[in-house]
Amino acid sequence: MSLIQAQNDVLMLGAVLTIVAIGYWCEQYQWGKKISAPLIILSLGLLLGNLQVVPVQAPLYDVIQSLLVPVAIPLLLFRADLIRVFKESGSMLLAFVLATVVTIIGAFVGASLVGMGNSEAQIVGVLTASYIGGSANFVATAQAIGFSDSSLYLSTLTADALGATFFLVLLMSLPAVSFITKRVPSKYIGQSKQITADEYHQLHQQQASMSGVVNALVLSTLICVVGGWLSSLVSMPGSFIVSITVLSLLVATFAKKLIARIQFDFELGTIFMYCFFATVGAGANVSNLFGPAMLIVLFLIILVVVHLVLLVTFGALFKLDLAELMIASSACILGPAAGAALAAGQGWRTLITPAMLVGILGYAIATIIGIGITQVLS
Repeated sequence: MSLIQAQNDVLMLGAVLTIVAIGYWCEQYQWGKKISAPLIILSLGLLLGNLQVVPVQAPLYDVIQSLLVPVAIPLLLFRADLIRVFKESGSMLLAFVLATVVTIIGAFVGASLVGMGNSEAQIVGVLTASYIGGSANFVATAQAIGFSDSSLYLSTLTADALGATFFLVLLMSLPAVSFITKRVPSKYIGQSKQITADEYHQLHQQQASMSGVVNALVLSTLICVVGGWLSSLVSMPGSFIVSITVLSLLVATFAKKLIARIQFDFELGTIFMYCFFATVGAGANVSNLFGPAMLIVLFLIILVVVHLVLLVTFGALFKLDLAELMIASSACILGPAAGAALAAGQGWRTLITPAMLVGILGYAIATIIGIGITQVLS
């Protein structure tokens, strides 16, 4: 029996939100940023669950999975104006499309070389979604395809973080390889001017009002209601997640007056997803993590190596800029914030906004791709 009883909803909610708050607090420090808030939150949940501080199962966990996760998906997609992406991302869009395609190829190559058991199709699907969009797409794809085993879920997310670290090390080493820079030159590398933290935050600052926050929640909930109705008309696995994803993209692209009235939407969606990560960690058994995780890490190493080799090869063929390839690859594998942060850190000012735009496009398409890959491999 756990220290906090499963039926004590208020205390359980306090525990979940405390875990999320600690994850955010850790990200204020350099070491926390390297580990990432999702992995910290998952680890804290795992620790507290296995020490029986919080229960392995609780009614609140079900509420978060069935209610907060669907509502979070539109909140995370409301800035995915596809018309703006295609208009303003320029040559970065081609680089991102290439990064997406080679990620998919890498996933199939990895799956053919590494056996991951009965859940292989689901593992490949959720990780491909994560490596094209982000952790939100991991969660959305997992829910759509019924990937719910807590221990395997946490093993996959742990491997996801390790694979991302391996990817970042290889990505940042590309400009140091003369063989690559000769074949894929860049007008940005070596011509950079550092951007201060204040300048970077000013580019992405958002003021929030009470009405803007409430409007975001109302709009997201309405989309989930309509998506639920549409999915009831189609007897297809994952149709609810696909429906709300498509509806969110339509609203983001064509209902600009509505979007102008909402605020703090992405941040709210992230908080909801982080609450879900805390419940996943709490429900996992630590003894079941390590065996599957090692195989999944091997799969991701193959995916990342294939991704980067093909990215550079086709980048040279299409005469793309190495810096743009690096930013697009980072936005694809690690998400829009990481892509923009990499551009800012290297002083490539003109690439910050395109990095955010193509990364948001990744959020828009990754869940559907992940579901599709799961179906193909099943």
